[in-house]
Amino acid sequence: MSSVSRILATARPTLFSSVRAYSTSSAASEASTAAASSATEAAASSATGYYKVTQTRSLIGVPKSTIKVLKSLGLGRRIGRPVFQPHAPTAAGKILKVKELVKVENMSGTIPAEGYQRTRATKGYKVVGKMLP
Repeated sequence: MSSVSRILATARPTLFSSVRAYSTSSAASEASTAAASSATEAAASSATGYYKVTQTRSLIGVPKSTIKVLKSLGLGRRIGRPVFQPHAPTAAGKILKVKELVKVENMSGTIPAEGYQRTRATKGYKVVGKMLP
């Protein structure tokens, strides 16, 4: 199992927690439905995270379909620039399609400020005002 597959597998909610909550008796069925709904809510709340996807390889010689997948992820402009994708099956499928070209990390909580940093360097000077009237 590759490292990308391992990261994607840890982000998926487990189905077994809701299956174990069900019981065969009718008296326990009402309690089990409440337990199952709380288990699915807990799985949904634990799934609120992000994949930090960073392009590590060039697109030279890559098929057009792979380039389209990278563009749909928000990559393809600069190598080393991170993009944050929510934990979702669509994002996981796209990442698996381009796993040789990217590095993936699991992030929980909100998107950190590094995702919004400027990519350009500072100018080195500051415009104070106009010299001509």
